[in-house]
Amino acid sequence: MSEVFGSESPAPTLRRFSGGRKGEAKPAGPRGNLCNPLGCRTRAEHSAHLRAPATVRLRRLAVSLLAALATLVTVAARPLPRAPLRHATADSVTASRLDTYMSRLEALGYNGGLLVLKDGRVLIEKSYGWADKAAGIRADVNTVYNLGSITKQFTAACILRLEEQHRLHTTDTVGRFFPNAPADKRGITLHQLLTHTAGFESDFSPTDYEPTTRDEYLRRAFASALIAPPGREHHYANSGYSILAAIVEVVTQQEYEEALAALVLRPAGMLQTGYKAPGWRPARIAHGYQAGRDWGTIVDRIQVPGAPFWALRGNGGLHTTLGDVARWDAALRTPGVFTDSTLRKFMAPYVDEDKSHQSQYAYGWAVFKTPRNTRLVAHNGGNGVFVAELQRFVDEGITVFLTSTVAELPATPVTRPIAAILFGGQVDLPPKAIAMTDDAVRALVGAYAFPNGERLVLEASGGHLAALAGGPLTFALLSTGDTTISARARDLNEKAARIVGALVGGDAGPLHAALGGVGASLDEVSSRERELMDSRRERWGPYKGFTVLGTAPNREGDMMTTVRVDFERGAGTNMYAWGPGGMIVGLDAAPFAATELVAVGNGVFERFALRGRAPPVRLTIAGSGPGATITVVTPAGPVTLRRAP
Repeated sequence: MSEVFGSESPAPTLRRFSGGRKGEAKPAGPRGNLCNPLGCRTRAEHSAHLRAPATVRLRRLAVSLLAALATLVTVAARPLPRAPLRHATADSVTASRLDTYMSRLEALGYNGGLLVLKDGRVLIEKSYGWADKAAGIRADVNTVYNLGSITKQFTAACILRLEEQHRLHTTDTVGRFFPNAPADKRGITLHQLLTHTAGFESDFSPTDYEPTTRDEYLRRAFASALIAPPGREHHYANSGYSILAAIVEVVTQQEYEEALAALVLRPAGMLQTGYKAPGWRPARIAHGYQAGRDWGTIVDRIQVPGAPFWALRGNGGLHTTLGDVARWDAALRTPGVFTDSTLRKFMAPYVDEDKSHQSQYAYGWAVFKTPRNTRLVAHNGGNGVFVAELQRFVDEGITVFLTSTVAELPATPVTRPIAAILFGGQVDLPPKAIAMTDDAVRALVGAYAFPNGERLVLEASGGHLAALAGGPLTFALLSTGDTTISARARDLNEKAARIVGALVGGDAGPLHAALGGVGASLDEVSSRERELMDSRRERWGPYKGFTVLGTAPNREGDMMTTVRVDFERGAGTNMYAWGPGGMIVGLDAAPFAATELVAVGNGVFERFALRGRAPPVRLTIAGSGPGATITVVTPAGPVTLRRAP
């Protein structure tokens, strides 16, 4: 039996199929773009998940420029203090539950930080796992984490502060700042850039680290064809926020990071936030990990002169600490850095992110309604290795900031149990692992077969066992603890096979049709899928084939089909979430990863995955070597797989 917190049914997760930048990040490669409800994947794969928008700000017109500058200097001299810990009994119990959950994840390899604020007071502020495993440096409250696309709200904050100082207005057009912009771009407003309704493609650089100048980036953006007329549609675009960063530089005559510090960070007391200016010691900066390898840090990649370059500047890549996020939350809760009217403008819901009307985009935030009929204002970010989630339950006085630095254990699915603990839902605790020796792990590694020949492969993974499904039976066993495959699952497997078979042949038509035409044109879907295949070939070599592993429920209750796409030197995973009507309601993509098996007893292992909705699956492994067997108790009785020769 799994251990649980709470007795109520968990509140349903707010379903999102867009989010912060996520991707199959290369060792020094591109980030995936956060985009639209399509879960569009460009250059790198991004996970579909909750994203949060920006807030709208209106500043008092009565504040003169000199008064605003005087206020800036005064506030900068008095950084906002970190709120003290709260010691109420109920809060202590909640903090203990949060720590227990995260500590269980830490034992399974999770690296990252958690900050929870209640009414501005710190409920928990703690890091877990490693900052730099090779150097033996544990993560702590001073560890520096990547913000990814949460950076966008800081660029929006710069624009709003400049509006408070009457140096620009959100109704201003691009042509005011760049008179040579072409006619179809000159009338785009700052508001449209802030809300991703300007019509730009997401990126105009192949990687975050291409040494692109401001002028060259703007030239590419202005020479591009717009996806849609300005103001017509929401298309999440990193490029729009890079253009806003360029406007900040033009208006302030400072580099973006200098202007950000003067306008926002120093007034908020956030002295440990930036790209490079804080000068953190390398030991404080969290390393990323993917497929067991040290990815390094983004800070290392932007040390060259002129970096961060313009594919990243203003739209992603800022770094911060848990304490500085507490200061940011304080700046957003009460007037001081921003006026009341600006704070309202900053987080006002302006435009639907998709046709479902489930969320609206503000200025660097997204706005949702929770199952409790309260407001959630949030955003996430990441590059497929680093993930950050910032969620402000504004009506309930709760702020959650969660980071992760291991690609296979991302922060996004952890936000659901964190919210359940905070709001009284039921939470299954991660399994409590027992240690295994390397020899004990190696003795169990190998292939185990069903009578029909389908294989389940066990491999060693960082001192643990991991299982790779070889087909629908083993996938069903690992996903649900059963080998029964429903008629609907078989039908969805066949649909996914037709879609992926067409995609690898260059035809996105079946995918576009299954999406119901929501969120993007056929050309746009084709372009994104083509970029996805190109990035995979670049990383893993020639395409070899694909296998539909199977279909199982995801956390939102939809059926999710998983397809492994094989290349010469690796594999990716495509996942398709299906709604009740048989249409795709969400996409996800990631490097293919084995399912972690956690030793919970002598010869007893439990499947562990942050994603997924099925109950825990327990495998009993008896013997070793050629005579070893795996037994799983299913609803129809025990199923045994024998060691394959």
